[in-house]
Amino acid sequence: MYFKSYLFLCIFLIISELKAQNPPKKEIDMDAFVQDLFSQQSANVNYEAMYESLFQFYRYPLDLNKATRDELESLFILTPVQAKNIIDYRNKNGKYLTIYELQAVEGINKNTFEKLIPFVKILDEGLNKDARSLWQRIKTEDNSYAIVRYEQTLEKRKGFLPETPENQRFIGSPAEIFARYRIQSQGDFSLGITAKNDAGEAITWNPSKKQYGLDYYSAHFFIQNKGNLKSLAIGDYQVQIGQGLAMSSGFYIGKGAEAITTVKRSNQGIRPYTGAMETGFLRGVAATLNFKKIDWTNFFSYRNLDGNIRTGFDTITNSDQYVSSVLRFGYHRTQNELANKGNIGEVMGGTHLLYISTDKNLKIGLSGIYTHYNVAFQPQNRVYNLFDFSGNVNYNLGADFTYNYQNFTFFGEYNRSKGGGNGILAGLIASLHPKIDLSLLFRNYDPNFYSFYGNTFGEISTNRNERGFYWGIKYTPHRKLNFAAYFDKFSQPWLTSRAEAPTDGYEYRLRINWMPTKKITLYAQFIDEHKQTNKINNLTPQDYIVGQYRRNWLFNMDYKTEKILSLKSRVQLTTFQQDSSKLETGIVMLQDVNFDFNKKFRIGFRFAIFDSKNFNTRLYVYEKNVLYAFALPLYQGVGVRNYVILQYKLNRNWDFWARIAAFNYRDIDKISAGINEIDGNSKTDITFQTKYSF
Repeated sequence: MYFKSYLFLCIFLIISELKAQNPPKKEIDMDAFVQDLFSQQSANVNYEAMYESLFQFYRYPLDLNKATRDELESLFILTPVQAKNIIDYRNKNGKYLTIYELQAVEGINKNTFEKLIPFVKILDEGLNKDARSLWQRIKTEDNSYAIVRYEQTLEKRKGFLPETPENQRFIGSPAEIFARYRIQSQGDFSLGITAKNDAGEAITWNPSKKQYGLDYYSAHFFIQNKGNLKSLAIGDYQVQIGQGLAMSSGFYIGKGAEAITTVKRSNQGIRPYTGAMETGFLRGVAATLNFKKIDWTNFFSYRNLDGNIRTGFDTITNSDQYVSSVLRFGYHRTQNELANKGNIGEVMGGTHLLYISTDKNLKIGLSGIYTHYNVAFQPQNRVYNLFDFSGNVNYNLGADFTYNYQNFTFFGEYNRSKGGGNGILAGLIASLHPKIDLSLLFRNYDPNFYSFYGNTFGEISTNRNERGFYWGIKYTPHRKLNFAAYFDKFSQPWLTSRAEAPTDGYEYRLRINWMPTKKITLYAQFIDEHKQTNKINNLTPQDYIVGQYRRNWLFNMDYKTEKILSLKSRVQLTTFQQDSSKLETGIVMLQDVNFDFNKKFRIGFRFAIFDSKNFNTRLYVYEKNVLYAFALPLYQGVGVRNYVILQYKLNRNWDFWARIAAFNYRDIDKISAGINEIDGNSKTDITFQTKYSF
C-alpha cells in the first residue's frame, strides 16, 4: 500500500516536472467566453470596460501564489467559497508547484478548472527574482504594445452634408481614430496613453476651444507592491470600494446569465484606467498603503466634465449660472457640442480604511468621499425631480463588510449622502452543496441618495429611488449540465419621468446550459420582466399607471470541430405588451461561421435576419470585433445584418484586423434622426486595426 502511494507520488512529481509549473497557454475565444458569462446583453452595461478587464487577465494571468481573493473573484468564474478554498489550500500546503494542483482544491471541478486555466499561472522567482530598479524593468519589459485603429461609416450622415446649418454641421471628418500604447508587468507596474477622435470631431490645435490635436487623451502611471505602498496611480484611474455603493468607477455586470458570481463586488481598490470611454474614471492621484491588517486608500481627482450651463439665479448657491445636465457621451462634433466641452469642474477626494483579519475571513471598511463642482446643479421644475441633486457640494460617509464563514459569504455596505439620503445593500452567497450555490441580496436606496461614481446592484443604474430583493440559484448535477435561475422583486417609492406614481415590478430568469460533447455547447434562456409606467388616457388629460410585460426567449448552439471550424446558431425572441394593448414581437435569427487557421489567420462571418418593428421589442446581440473594441448593435426594424472580420498574424510582433459590418433594412428609407440621419436603407461600417507587440 505504502509502496503504491510512494510510486504514485514519484510519477506525479515527474509528470509535474515535465509539464513544468504552467501548462501550455490555453488559447480561448475571448468573445465566446464573454458571451458564455453574459449571454443576454443590455445597453446599460459598459461592456467595453468589462471586456478589456477580462482580456487583461487573459494576457497577464494572475500568479496563483500571490493572487488575492478579490482578484480571483473578479474573474467572474469562481464563487467566493471557491476563491477562499484556493487561498486556504495555498496557506495550508505552501506555494503551488503546478497549476494542476487546483484539481485537488475542494469545490474546483473539471469544468471550473478548464475555465480558470487561461487566467492563472505560477511564477518561479527564487534566485531569478528581478532586483533591478523600476526604470530598468520598464526599459526592458517585453509586455508592451501599440494599437492604431481606423473606423468609418461609409454612408454620409446628415451632419456631414453642406446643406446642414453650420451650427449643427460636423466640424471633422467621418473617420474615427483610436491609438494606444501600454507597457505592463503584472503585479509590478503599468503605464500607457490612449488617444481617440470620434467621427465628426476635428483634428486641430486650438486651445481657446479646448482642442489639442485629437479630441480625447488618457494617460496613467501605476505601480504596485513596493513595501508598504500597495498601489499608486498617477493620471487616470478607477477606484472600487466595498460593494460599489459610493465609489465604483469601474464596470459592473449585476443581473445576468451568471446568477451567483456577479452579485457580489470584489474589492479591487485602485486600478489604472486604460479605456476609450470618456466618462466613469478619475483623474489625479491615488494610493493604497498597507499596515499589516490595515489597507488605507486615499484619492484625489480633478476633471472637467461636459455639461449644459444656463443663466438664471440659483437660490441655493446664490449663483447666476447653473448646470441643467451633464453630457456623458463625450461627443464634440458640432460647434454646439464643442461649446459644452469641459464646462464643469469636478473636484473629488476620498479615503477608505479597510481592516483585514489575520485569516482574511473578515473585512471591515470605513469611507468618506467629498465632491465639489464649480457650477451648481439645478434640476428642472418637475414633481418627479423633487429629490434630484441640487447645489454644488455632496459628501458620502459609509461602511462596508465581507465575512466568510465556512461555505457562506456575507457582504454589505451602508452609505449616507449629504442631505440624509441612505443607501443600504446586504447579501450572502452560499455553497449549500457541491452542486448547489445560492445568492440572496437586499437593497434600499432612498430617492435623495446621491453617489456620482457609485455603481452597484440594482434595477436602476443610478442606485437611487429603489428597493428590492434578489434570489439566485445554480444547480450543477453534472459537469456537462447546469441550471441557473434568479428572481428579483423591486419597487420605486417615488415618481419617475415615466411613472407619475410609486411603482413596483419583478423579473425572473431561467437558464439551462448543456455540453453533450466537447464540440457542442447548448443553452436556452427565458426572461420575464414586469414593470409599471404611465399610459396616456385619450379621454382625459391625466396619466395613469399600467403594467408592461416584456419576455425574452433565447436558444443558442455552439459547435467547434477539432480543426479550424466553429459555428454558432442563435434565435432570440422578445415580446412586449402594455396593459391590454396588442402584443408586439421582435425576433432575430443568426448564424456565425468562424475559421481559425493555426492561429495565424482567422476569419469570421455572421448572417442575421431580424423583425422588430419598434423600440419596445428592440434586441441587442453581441458581435465579434477587433481587439479591445466592443460591438453591441441595436436590432430594430426589419432587415438583415452581416459582418466579416479577418485577423492576420504576420509574425510574433505584428497583428492586423479588418472588419466590415452592414445593416440593410426593408421597412425604412431613412436611418436614425437629426444630424445622424442617413438617407437610405443601408448602413455600412468598416474597421481597420494594427497591433505591434514590442
